[in-house]
Parts: sequence; structure tokens; C-alpha cells
Amino acid sequence: MLGKLSYAQGDSLFFKKVAVLEELFGESSYKPIGFQDTSLKVIDYISSLQQSKTTATNSAYLEKQLELAERDYGLSLTGSYLENINPTVGDLEDNLVYNRKFSVGAKWDVLKSGFLENRAKAKILEDRILREQLNHSSTIESYNFLKRFDYTIYTFNVVKIKLLYERERQLKKQYELVSELVYMKRLKKEKLIEMESRLAEVQSLINVYQEYNLYLNPSSEEISFSQDNLPLIDLNYPKIFKMLGEQTDSLLAERQYKKYYSWYHEMSLSPYARFNYYDLIGPQNRSFFSAGVNINVPIPFNTKLRNEVENERYKYDNERLVQDRASLHENILDIGYEFRYKMKQFIGFIQKRKLFMEKLRVEKVKVRLQDSNIDPLAGLDLHDDLLRIDIELIDLLQNMYLKALKIHSKIPYSNIRDIVQYQTVTEINEYIDDKERSVYVWSKTFADYSPEFLTEYAIYNEFKKVVVAVGLEDTVKGKDVFMQYAEQNAEITFMIGKNDLMFDQDPASYVDKVIKKYNVVKPKGIHLDVEPHTFEEWSTERQRLTKQYLEMLGKIKTYCEERELRLAVSIPLHYSHQTIDQILQLADEVYFMCYENVDSDYIDRKVTPFLDYAKDKIVLALRTEDFGSRIEMEEKIKELSKLTAVKRFAYHDLRRMISFDEINIQK
Repeated sequence: MLGKLSYAQGDSLFFKKVAVLEELFGESSYKPIGFQDTSLKVIDYISSLQQSKTTATNSAYLEKQLELAERDYGLSLTGSYLENINPTVGDLEDNLVYNRKFSVGAKWDVLKSGFLENRAKAKILEDRILREQLNHSSTIESYNFLKRFDYTIYTFNVVKIKLLYERERQLKKQYELVSELVYMKRLKKEKLIEMESRLAEVQSLINVYQEYNLYLNPSSEEISFSQDNLPLIDLNYPKIFKMLGEQTDSLLAERQYKKYYSWYHEMSLSPYARFNYYDLIGPQNRSFFSAGVNINVPIPFNTKLRNEVENERYKYDNERLVQDRASLHENILDIGYEFRYKMKQFIGFIQKRKLFMEKLRVEKVKVRLQDSNIDPLAGLDLHDDLLRIDIELIDLLQNMYLKALKIHSKIPYSNIRDIVQYQTVTEINEYIDDKERSVYVWSKTFADYSPEFLTEYAIYNEFKKVVVAVGLEDTVKGKDVFMQYAEQNAEITFMIGKNDLMFDQDPASYVDKVIKKYNVVKPKGIHLDVEPHTFEEWSTERQRLTKQYLEMLGKIKTYCEERELRLAVSIPLHYSHQTIDQILQLADEVYFMCYENVDSDYIDRKVTPFLDYAKDKIVLALRTEDFGSRIEMEEKIKELSKLTAVKRFAYHDLRRMISFDEINIQK
């Protein structure tokens, strides 16, 4: 431990070194890599990559054979030449005495070894090609997987190298200070060795990843991950096994007996036509045309046996494919199990990261509250450990991508989106709370608590948005400090609760003046807590007041869009459907104030009409006075989230939330 209380106050050099370490820790900031991106464009792109060279296949050979069979119509040219060695002897058939004779003609083999048998051979080849193509597609995809493997490694290495450089930068800053403290005998040498081990690990990993990426050097870097938010995937098991089953069933369905040959394929039928010429012994020669047909009938016919031979050959090839499919099923099951194991490890590291983040928060609190017993080295180690965990998470995600791509390569004609589906961390772990929490902070809160305490309370409760009441007449001290601290971990939204803004001709100018007043903070949005329903004339002038409210909203919306600010409003549940619909069109977020009547069915009935098209805009706001305890309030949030599928909730307000905890502590 490196706390100041452990050493004499007179050791000024030591205190200077510790002060530098404390400053280094105070400046360090950790932003966890998110896994909420739902885009599959990266794995889509990788799964489409193909090798530039293709492999030779048996199906290509069979296709050439098929082409040859289809082009063989059984037609042929014939010819003959005969020299009569003993010209005194004539042709007994034609009763001619000649010196020589020749003939030319054409013959058409119609049945055996001819046109019709070639059609039967073509059908046999077509069936064989279908099986070979299925086998070949798997081979090609496995061949392409090598390129996809390399590109996946490259893409993930880019993200890991960035994090490793961040680790190296931070560790090098610490190393010199730790060395000096060891030489001063204020730290044990083990701490220096530990620091050297961390640096050696980082530098070796950087070298490995960089050399690998330099070796790969892909020709295109068209697509890459966002460095801060990576898409998490899971396997779509039902679709995977459905595709496998359908392909296997189609193979099994082809096992029935097929009659490729008919009886006439064993007969020869060859019509022909010839031109004949005789060189006769005498003053004249003779020529003439002739035509005929040759027929050959086998004894006996073996048609059935020929078909059985071809079918046995077909079944042999098919059984081999079916056996391969059984092995493929087993292989994919193994890969799927490995994927689930990696997912289990991923969830474990997510939980570990959450624990380390809480430990880091505690150390940061000590810095902010100027605790005299700060151990900056412990805090810096936690920061480095968190970066190390992020690298482990990326490595596990890389392995899951490779497993999914491997399965994709083993299922011919599949699309990667049939193999994987996007997931978020909260979807794979029921114990991770996926609800986004906001909190209202009224000005009177700062009269009771310090800005440092309020900041730490907001961080501890993981409020993603802090809605702070502001105004031109605001003189509250500490609000600026609170917002500066809070914006390091949450989004700051300025809340304006000026009802008269409805009647202002230029409400945007008032908003602009408020923003300029708090120029130390840049808000992410403007939250309007303007309530026309609180005016006395609301019951009689509802339409006019609603119109003025919407006009004000439209003007401020234009102002926000020009400055890239989000516009939020708080409204009661009792506004008309038409009015809420118009508000939803103008506002980026609508906080429904679920006050007094917190019956879940009532709230569900009020917000359900807008969920189909505006669920992402809806925030349900609850106030503490409607519940007996924090536990009761949290149970209501769980119930409403399950009932409505809304994941965004707001707490009214920070001061009352603290009161809940104070009551529990006093008990």
C-alpha cells in the first residue's frame, strides 16, 4: 500500500512522488468497451470473402462429361475404299467386275451407344453432379474460410492493438516513478518486477499482433469495428439445425430406385445413307445412292441388371455423403459447444469487469474527496486490469466470430445471417440490468449535500442521465462543480421549468441564455418541465394552451437541432392521445410522469398506444413519495419494464433518493 499516512510528513521527496502518482491516477479515465452494437455488417462482409484461386473439383469433370453426352446425338460419317487385287474376279453381290470401289455416307445410332442411351447417361451424370456440387460447395467454403479467418484476426487485432498502446502509455508513466520509489526504499522490489511483467506482456502482445497484421496486410480495409462498441453475436441454433436437417433429408429422399435404362437401350438401331462408286473394268464406271438400317437385338436382355448396377453405384455414393453429413452434424455440435463455452467465459469477464469498475470507483472517490489514505498505485493497477479485461473480452469475441464463420463454411448455400444473430450483454445474462436510469436534480438538493457527494451518489446508482434544474435566476452554489464531475460518467441535461416560456415569442433565446450562463458544462440536451395543465384556465382553455405549448416546443426543437441537442419533455399521463402523439413527433424523449396513481395496469394502458412507433422515446418517471421504500420502488420498475417492455426510467428526485437510503441506514 502506498498511502501518505504510512510515512513521516517530513519526507518531502517521497510526498512529491506520491503526489505525481495521485495526479496521474486522477487524470486517468476508463471507458469500458460496449457490446451493444446490433449491426452485423462486419461479419456479413467477412463471410462474403473468397479466395482468388479456386480448387479443382470432381463436379467440373462430371459437368464436362455431361456436356459431351448431351452433344453426342449418335450421328457419324462413314466411308470405305476397296482395291481389287485380282480384277478378273467381280463382286458376287453386285455382279460387277471392278478395279476398285469406295463409298461415303452418314449413320445415326438411335438406341444403344447412340442418341437415346446418351440421354440416359446424361441423366445419370446430372444426379451425380448434384451430389458432387453439395460436397464441392463444402470444400470451397472450407477453402474460403482460411481467408475469412485471416481477415477476422486482422480486424480484431486492430482493436486490441489500440488498447495495448493505451496500456503501454499508462504503464510507462508509472514505471519511472515506481523505480524511483523502489530506489528510495519506499516500495518493495516486487512492485517494480510486477510493473516490468505488465510492460513485457503488453509489448510482446503488440509485437505479435502487429507482425500478424503486417503479414496479412489485407488488400481492403473497407469495413472495421467501432473502437468503442462492438457487436456481440450468438448462434441461431434452430436455423442451423433446420438447414442441416433439410439438406440431409433431401439426400435420404434420393435413395429410391431409379430406372435410367429401358429395354430399347440394349438394341442397336442404325439407319444410314451412302453414295457408292465403282471403277469398272470396261469403258464405263458406275455410281449410285443407297439407304438402309442395321438392327442388333441382344440375347438375353439385361435391362434390369443394368439399372440395378447404376442404382447400387448411386446408393454407394449417396451413403458416403450421408455418412459425411452425420460427421458434419457431430462437428457442428462440437463447434457450437465451444462457442457456448466462449460465451460463458465472456459473461464471466463482463461480471469481473463490473466488479473492478466498482473498485476503481471507490478509489476515484478517495481522490475526489481528498482522502489522506489514497493508494494511487492500487488505483492505477485497477485501471490497467480493466484494460486487460477488455482485451480478453475482445479476444473471446474474436473466437466466437471464428466459430460462427466455421459453421457457416460447413453448411453449403447458407447465409451468415442464418447462422448468427446479434445479441447484447443484457440479453445473454439475466442478472445484468438493462434498464437505463435517469434522475431529476432540483436546486434545493445542493443546500443539503456537497457536489462531490452528489456526484459519487449518482455514479454509484449508475444514473446514465442527470437532469439538472437550471435557470437565469439560479444562484445555487456547487451546481457547476456537480455537473462538471457528473458529466464524466453520465449525460447532463438542462431542465427548464419556466411555465411562462409558453407565452414567450422567442423561447429559444431564453434557452440559449441559460446554456451560456453554465458555460463550464456542455449539456447533451434540454429538458422542458413546462406544464400547461397547471394553469387555472386549463379546464376551459385546454385547446389554446395546448396549441401554445406545441408552438413553443416546435421553436425550441429547431434550436436544439441546429446545435445537436436532444429535446426532452415531462408530461402527465392524462394528456389526450392526439396531444401526446404530436409531442412525440417533436421531442426526442418524453418523460411520462407516473405520479400518484402508480397502478401498473393503468400506466400500461396509457403508454401502450405509443409503444409500437415510439418505445425508444418513452421514459417512465416515478417519484419516491408514492412508495414506502427503495425496494418497493425498484420492484415497481421491474414490473413496469416487464409489462410494457420500456427500458428507460427516471427517478424523482436525487434528494429524495438519498433520503430513502438515510432512512434504511438509521434502521
